[in-house]
Amino acid sequence: MRDVTETELPGVGFRFDFETEARRMVGVVVHQTGRRDLAIYDDQDPARARESVELSADEGHTLGGLLGGSRVLERLDGALHRVEDLMISWIKIDPRSSLAGLSLAEASLRTRTGAGVVALVADSGSTPVPGGAERLEPGGMAVVVGVPAAVEAATVLLSSPATDE
Repeated sequence: MRDVTETELPGVGFRFDFETEARRMVGVVVHQTGRRDLAIYDDQDPARARESVELSADEGHTLGGLLGGSRVLERLDGALHRVEDLMISWIKIDPRSSLAGLSLAEASLRTRTGAGVVALVADSGSTPVPGGAERLEPGGMAVVVGVPAAVEAATVLLSSPATDE
């Protein structure tokens, strides 16, 4: 497997780049919403994409399957091969979100969206498998898992400013 460079893109997601045997730079931007952008970088200016294709989360999974899938998934027991139905996303909690500062119980994110918070990361530290009393710290990150539609709904609630209703 090729060496992959990972770059965090605050408020967007992550960018993963690698160099092919033909010395071409290829990258994927994984957005917090699950969308993927596949990029082929310019030979003369590796910071500029020559071509870019926007893929939905489902299209990204399809392309990944066609290209050989994840080496991690190839090693998993057959009982876990339904992972493609789930999505995991690291969502930055917008301080202006209506959920910022609320406890998980108060936010009722699982009830409202169907997605569950499996970890919280904030300046005060990380909390794996948080309980209902843990707070959604403004500016912190929530690690959310669920089907794509549920994670996308949670992303909207956590990363968007509250609107007047």
